[in-house]
Amino acid sequence: MSKSRSSAGSLLLLLVIASGCSGPRADADESLAPSPTPSPSPSLVSATDARDRLNALGEAWFETRATVAYNTVGAVEGQPVSTHQCLRQMSEYELNRTALLRMCNRQGRLRLTWDPPDRWRTEVITPLDRFLMISTPGRTRICPSGDPHACRTIPMADAIAEAGADVFFQGPAQILDAIGATEVAAIAPPSGKFRVSVECFAASGRVEHVEWCYSRDGLLLSFLRGSATDGWTSIDATSVSRQGAA
Repeated sequence: MSKSRSSAGSLLLLLVIASGCSGPRADADESLAPSPTPSPSPSLVSATDARDRLNALGEAWFETRATVAYNTVGAVEGQPVSTHQCLRQMSEYELNRTALLRMCNRQGRLRLTWDPPDRWRTEVITPLDRFLMISTPGRTRICPSGDPHACRTIPMADAIAEAGADVFFQGPAQILDAIGATEVAAIAPPSGKFRVSVECFAASGRVEHVEWCYSRDGLLLSFLRGSATDGWTSIDATSVSRQGAA
């Protein structure tokens, strides 16, 4: 895979939805209306119960059909962890400000049509690239510039990496093991940030910190991963449709 596509893929993961763990309000359809039964207070949920509930929601995600649009934020390969630092570092190059902003911008968009276990489709837009991934049983294709008529076959693992879509295919248990986290805490979503009923969780490993927010029925609405030294990646849902399965 080319370095430019790796950079584009890296741009993709830092959540900002009606934002699960930190971000603007999202527009959601009626299928995500608040449940009449409130979640237990995070302070009353034990670490074991929180981990079990997180894993249960992660399993439910793999049985959920929906189309979700996300805002994304992520580190750009080889650049500082903030856009401001990047612009300062790149100022010595003979590029106009628009070109510099495109190279340093960490924000993008991703639209996922999720129909597990065999079908998914995602349109990825970053300041550096735009492409479409289409995966059906037995074949996964990448379509440059989002043109469905200009596709080529690509290995599934490469497609996931280029789209920066690992979190959609990894259950919470895998991620917790990867960062070396042993305890999970149930956390409250920021006041006023959600228009739907959600459950949020956080965990810290040796170096990285992660946070998830799910709807009560297992729809992944936000994810945050990273550290202060290496930068953060996230996705945050901005709209949801339950009718968009492939």
